[in-house]
Amino acid sequence: MKEPEESSTKHVAERLKWLKEYYDLSTKELASSVGASYTQMANWENGTQRLSLKGALAINDTYGTSLDFLFIGRVEALPQKIAKAWASRPRESSSSKSSDSPVE
Repeated sequence: MKEPEESSTKHVAERLKWLKEYYDLSTKELASSVGASYTQMANWENGTQRLSLKGALAINDTYGTSLDFLFIGRVEALPQKIAKAWASRPRESSSSKSSDSPVE
């Protein structure tokens, strides 16, 4: 079965980088806050290694995200403030997918 595009390692990495920028954190700070090593977080951020479930759960617990957002880009389960920030971020492409739609 083919992996959906939004759940690709590249897209997961983009969401992690955005989350780090949203909270104005360095890679080291983000890693430390969720109990990951700098190297592990850097690998997740640059897409050389897939985000682990353990790492995603720690990110969710610390920053109030959701597994759906981290792994497949769905914003519906995010807190409204984070969802609005995600929807208003600058994008390279003009996708019309529901995951890119603003939350009312």
